[in-house]
Amino acid sequence: MLKDAATTTRLYVAVGASDAVGVGARRPRREAWPRLLHRRVFGGGTRFVNLGVSGATVADALAGQVPRAEQLRPDVVTVWLVVNDIVAEVPVERYESDLDELVGRLRRGGATRVLIGNCPYLDRLPAYLMWRALGMGPDPDEANAVVDRYNAIVEGVAVRHDATLVDLRSAALAARRAGIETKLFAPDGFHPSSAGHRALAATFGAALLG
Repeated sequence: MLKDAATTTRLYVAVGASDAVGVGARRPRREAWPRLLHRRVFGGGTRFVNLGVSGATVADALAGQVPRAEQLRPDVVTVWLVVNDIVAEVPVERYESDLDELVGRLRRGGATRVLIGNCPYLDRLPAYLMWRALGMGPDPDEANAVVDRYNAIVEGVAVRHDATLVDLRSAALAARRAGIETKLFAPDGFHPSSAGHRALAATFGAALLG
């Protein structure tokens, strides 16, 4: 049934940040993970609109992306907006309020299926390791505890709005155990590589079809 829903979707919209527009991939326009998801999972009759904006936080998306998505009235929306909020140290109370509003508006009373990704642990991210080498940022245990706090919010919002949680944290830990996590990082040490974009598309796709 869910696979049938994916192949009959008329409009898929991506809401997000730099990863949504393909930053870190060798060919951003072709290899951005929402583009890969659209190409590999949805039927040929599905239109795709990418509203992602580099650097966007949830508050930014509420102001700039959500009104456009509401006008489009999509069947499916993917959302991955957490890493920039963590880096910007957006208070968790504000993050929760903004994310709750964002998902609630995108759901349109249940008319739109919303898939929302949580955050992988950032303690192996090359940019984080560089910051630590310079004496900046929290230690790894605290960094992971911060991710856990934000992820608890993502999961709670998904439950409240009957959205689909995409467990990127577990997927990244599986890649770590398999010894392939470092291949998912772009040379800039922060964004996903082409392999990382493929992994994101696969994880969102599995959740969509699940």
